[in-house]
Amino acid sequence: MPKTKYSISALAMACALASTTSWAGNEPGNTDGLTMYGITLYGTVDVGVSYQSHGSAFSDGAATNVNNFLIKASNKSNTSLASNGMSISTIGLKGREPLGAGWSGVFQFDTGFLPASMTLFDGLRSIARNNGVPLAEQKSYGDSTRAGQAFNGKAFIGIESPHYGTLTFGRQSTLLNDAVCKYDPLSCSLAFSYVGFFGATAGTGDTEDRLLDGTLKYTYANGIFHGGALYQFGNARELSSSRGTAYQVDLGIKQGPWSFDGVLAHKNDAISVGGSLTAAQVAALTKPGSSTYGLPADKTLPGTVSDNTSYSFLGEYDAGRAKFFGAYEHIRYVNPSSPLPIGSQTIGGYFIIPSNSAFPRPKIFEVAWVGMRYAVTPSLDFFGAYYRAMQSSYAKVSCSDASSPQCSGHYDALSLVLDQRFGRHFDVYGGVQWSKVYDGMGSGYLQRASFDPTVGVRFAF
Repeated sequence: MPKTKYSISALAMACALASTTSWAGNEPGNTDGLTMYGITLYGTVDVGVSYQSHGSAFSDGAATNVNNFLIKASNKSNTSLASNGMSISTIGLKGREPLGAGWSGVFQFDTGFLPASMTLFDGLRSIARNNGVPLAEQKSYGDSTRAGQAFNGKAFIGIESPHYGTLTFGRQSTLLNDAVCKYDPLSCSLAFSYVGFFGATAGTGDTEDRLLDGTLKYTYANGIFHGGALYQFGNARELSSSRGTAYQVDLGIKQGPWSFDGVLAHKNDAISVGGSLTAAQVAALTKPGSSTYGLPADKTLPGTVSDNTSYSFLGEYDAGRAKFFGAYEHIRYVNPSSPLPIGSQTIGGYFIIPSNSAFPRPKIFEVAWVGMRYAVTPSLDFFGAYYRAMQSSYAKVSCSDASSPQCSGHYDALSLVLDQRFGRHFDVYGGVQWSKVYDGMGSGYLQRASFDPTVGVRFAF
């Protein structure tokens, strides 16, 4: 906890710096007073109140502090302060320095935090806090690519050219994550978007891989064409805290009101943490002779390991006041070609008790969505979206009921949101999201459906 307090103190100091006059008037044409000598201080604060007809208690590590969508532990009605309903609260620095001949050096560093609890975003901590706790008594939780790191968002440097594109290296948002959020009507909102709250869609099957350490990323645009390529040096431990290599390719076209992208992605040794340790697993950590003896209870989690491959097709039509969106992703999970040993570390320094054989047969996970944005007035926007996630049966003997999480099943979500902007930096939003789970995807769930309205305010600088 002291580390978290120091981190939040640093955030507060940076926010104070943003309001001082030393940042104003140093750049020609600068009207916001947040850029000096080519370096920009930026941030977002998003906080509100959320109600869940079937939810779980407030957590100081979970993405929104509460579970806005139905998860396995969702049970009782809950009303609470919440964070990051429409966008992740962040603070960071970015810059661009001309190098000559049209080239520029670029960098960006930021971190995400939870304004309702004034703690750093740490999804894995939200799960570890429930180690040994019965499901019905667990606080809100969720796996995340943000695990309490000092820079749990972006941290990269690179070069760019208007003619040759942009090449960057470091911790970065993947091409798939960029495309999913671009073509999601709700831009990966954590309170209202299925693909925002459940990051598997944007993470090639696992939410921890929406942002990747140790990546080389190239993007390019020319006329109606755009695209990019990404490679992660995941097996070079000095470059990345993520296990396994990854690669992605994006090819896109924009012509008039139409825009389309196709993304191919692959990740080796992807880790998914879907829940906490059982009471028996916690006890084994202190039992001499146990294979997990000596691992710390507050930093150890069960993890499913797999090699994942996905392909996605995403599109948008801009009709002026209305924009229409649609997308489809197909993800294939298989057991890892390089199984991980017990005690392997993942992002944030957490230890994993791995399951390397969770898929007797390949699991096929499909996600599709349609939606729209409509400008009701120049300052008031309406958002609507429907999401469906579907999994095949990957048990040795096919099944289509809730008897096992390996059975086929699906998950539906519907969201309606209004967002009123008051100038460039401040807006107020409110909306409702309904979610329901069926068959194998709901195996072990305490409830089957939830109704979750949220209201909030957002300030950006």
